[in-house]
Amino acid sequence: MTNSSGWIPIEDSIDGILTRCPQPLMALVRGETPALVLRRRYNPAHCAALMSRFYERGLLYDPHETGDRTPHRVDIGTSFGQHRVDRKAFFAHAAATRKLFATLFEGYDDPVDMMYESLALLAPDKEIKIAREADGSLYGPAIFRVYHAGLGHGPHFDSVARRTKAFDYAISRFQYQLAAVLCFQSSGDTGDSGEAFIHNCPWTPDLQPTLANRSFSEYARNNGIERVHVELEPGDLYFFFSENIHEVPSVVGDRPRAVLAIFFAMSPEEEEIFVWS
Repeated sequence: MTNSSGWIPIEDSIDGILTRCPQPLMALVRGETPALVLRRRYNPAHCAALMSRFYERGLLYDPHETGDRTPHRVDIGTSFGQHRVDRKAFFAHAAATRKLFATLFEGYDDPVDMMYESLALLAPDKEIKIAREADGSLYGPAIFRVYHAGLGHGPHFDSVARRTKAFDYAISRFQYQLAAVLCFQSSGDTGDSGEAFIHNCPWTPDLQPTLANRSFSEYARNNGIERVHVELEPGDLYFFFSENIHEVPSVVGDRPRAVLAIFFAMSPEEEEIFVWS
């Protein structure tokens, strides 16, 4: 874990994090720390075994052998951003994801359950729920994202209310949006390949032009904005405030980077935290 200044992640056990920071999720929102990092929260051997299972079941592919050999990101799960436009199709896709996940991890620890349990321990005064609509329609619980060479994310932020503006969905009512990422497989490169950077810079409307014209990195350098490089090994889990500008450098090498990710939203006065993918 490297950083350019004194803005430092809290890296500890859950009990240790709570001792040092009684309200760890709000500490992320307030910018007191860039991330909460839990090393080896999930069994790395189970990560490797499940990656093999994904290939065996045709959920992953080798870009050197499939289609036009042009790498593309693989999602195992339901992406709200990709499917939300058609509500009926979105909730049908989410139902299929829950059915898939019900058996996909048999014989191994359930990584999705582990992420929800970890969130519940970090927010003991909240009730953790899969995001849902008033009619009971459930969202996808989590998503595996697998990045092949050349794939990543430039500087961006994630917020259903502020970025997507999906006000017709229940998750838009919450005040803050955060995320958690479990590393399942690292890329074969020893550099920054696929490793996230988090900037000490929550999104505001005046920053949008720098994101739209891809000049945020220059803006951050010119304004001395702190950032942290989050380096993970398989089994490591971290939480962060997704409304901070963050980026993931493109993957280098033949081994894809794989993560399991969730978004979750909360408001200090509400008892529920809604989780989705």
